[in-house]
Amino acid sequence: MTKINLRDYYPDSYTADCIIEVPDEVAAVMDSYERTEAAYYLRRYRHKAYYSLDRGDGMENDVLFVSFLRNL
Repeated sequence: MTKINLRDYYPDSYTADCIIEVPDEVAAVMDSYERTEAAYYLRRYRHKAYYSLDRGDGMENDVLFVSFLRNL
């Protein structure tokens, strides 16, 4: 059994430390999730991918229109 602090995983919900014991498998999954999320943010920072095609400025429509014209 491994002890984890829920405040590390849920900072908005827990204002004080709440330490619980969980099985080792659960702790390993939670740690792997934290590492995967940190790696994602680092890749996003390195590749300067701060934009989204869902931001509503019509960029995705322009891309679809250009690809449609190429297929004609």
